Amino acid sequence: MDFPRATLYLDIAAKGLGLLGVALMIFGRDGWFFAGVVAVFLGVMLGGWNMLAGRRMRRRGWDGTRRG
Repeated sequence: MDFPRATLYLDIAAKGLGLLGVALMIFGRDGWFFAGVVAVFLGVMLGGWNMLAGRRMRRRGWDGTRRG
């Protein structure tokens, strides 16, 4: 993740998928409920990827040098 805004985009995508999934689970019926479950699962996976990317960005400086 060399792009500093990538963690922001991943965070927005993860939260959006989570909210969409919850809405589908509440208001959806039959197949839409399971689509909501999948959307929440994907949101959680993207959130985890976001945390790992943020940890890597903190380890390096914003200028690309290693902090230690």
